[in-house]
Amino acid sequence: MGEKKITNRPAFEHRMDPLSEVFGSLKIQDAIYRRLEATAPWGFSYLGDTDPRIRFGLVVRGSALLKFKNQRRTISLSGGDLFISILSDEPFTLVDHPRSAIVDSSELKKFKVDGVIRFGGGGPLTTFVSGSFGMSTFGAPLISTILPRFLHLRLEQNRSHAFQSVLDLLASETAQPGIASSRLISCLYELLFVYAIRAYASSPAAPPKGWLAAMSDKHLSKAIEAMHAGLARSWSVESLAREARMSRSAFALKFKTVLGQTPLEYLTQWRMYKAGAMIRSKDTSFSEVASAVGYGSESSFSRVFKREMGDAPREYRRKCVLLQSSAGE
Repeated sequence: MGEKKITNRPAFEHRMDPLSEVFGSLKIQDAIYRRLEATAPWGFSYLGDTDPRIRFGLVVRGSALLKFKNQRRTISLSGGDLFISILSDEPFTLVDHPRSAIVDSSELKKFKVDGVIRFGGGGPLTTFVSGSFGMSTFGAPLISTILPRFLHLRLEQNRSHAFQSVLDLLASETAQPGIASSRLISCLYELLFVYAIRAYASSPAAPPKGWLAAMSDKHLSKAIEAMHAGLARSWSVESLAREARMSRSAFALKFKTVLGQTPLEYLTQWRMYKAGAMIRSKDTSFSEVASAVGYGSESSFSRVFKREMGDAPREYRRKCVLLQSSAGE
């Protein structure tokens, strides 16, 4: 009877998709929405939020011109187009024509009747569903570092049936709100956000560098998935290159080129993010956290955590408890 070879590598590692893991930490808070029916000529400006939020606009029908304050180009929006501003407080304007008069968005409230804002000069109609949501204080920094600040997804860009279904449901629910509409719309927001990121990552508009580019690369994504699945493992550039099915030198160069940091720098950053999440869970000891993210001693883990996060684990936990209590998280 043959003997089974014993290795240090677990027989099974759950390889959660890193994008799913990132969005698993996304906690939608204070979601708001509005449906707007504007007849030409029309225009309004949005001055931004005091606290950065994720904002989106869906053109249900008609067309519009979108311009952010610090960008020169004007973006043309058509029926079915979606734009998302991610954790940015940059002001913007929406108009039907460059010469249309513009009012402040705060003035639109007085035109709201039965949950719908209707305003403009009585000409051709453009219908929007727009909204925004906040997110966990602890999730926002991660999202802001790995995602672009602005997405524009056109209707003609090979939109999946599932994605389009979410947009249709959102348009329908805001047109005729029913029981538990607020809760349903919050869920649709989260689905919309994830589908939009997925669609953007696979589109020609996606940049060749950054986290999404790495996750779309058949080699780099394997290494990143391995890191996320095995934080406690003793990784080296060589072992990660094997996961990526690349030579060590080619892998190291490509990883640095696409993500702007070395594989081990990325690994350390993600380990500390996960460690922070565990520390915020009050029933986890620091030694348990250290072991879970690949450190043999609590002292070595504490040194790296303070370097990366700005506070030692104990002080970080104390501050988080105070912040969570004040924010109600």
